[in-house]
Amino acid sequence: MKKLFGLVCLMFVLQLTMTVVVTSKIDNRLTALEQDNGSPPVTAMVTTTMYNAVVSQCDNDPLVTAANYIINPQKASEHKYVALSRDLLKRWGGEFDYGNKIRISGTDNKDGVYIVADTMNKRFKNSMDILETSGVGWYKYTDVQITKLNS
Repeated sequence: MKKLFGLVCLMFVLQLTMTVVVTSKIDNRLTALEQDNGSPPVTAMVTTTMYNAVVSQCDNDPLVTAANYIINPQKASEHKYVALSRDLLKRWGGEFDYGNKIRISGTDNKDGVYIVADTMNKRFKNSMDILETSGVGWYKYTDVQITKLNS
């Protein structure tokens, strides 16, 4: 009788565990569907150049981005940070915000995922700078597509 009771208890625990796992998976799928409201992804076509974390190209504190990220100047390229022109940033009415992950496509060798971490000078429009370590050769790309990724 004890063995039968133990078996029934074990079956109950297994059934309960399976129900929790299945319910959790269903909840995750529903959350993903709710977040995907069918609207097209936020994209922009921009002119892309590069910048270094130096006073002559930034402000008086070039190792801190507008989003307060700290830059290691010897490994700046590895941070995968970008600066966007003000017209693209939410703070000035745009669609992108600091901390957004974006996918860059349309460059020869700079395509990939980056983080919006900085702001370009107000004279620039529809533009993006990619943070690079000093010594990386200067480049410029036109018609580069940036797409905001769901974080």
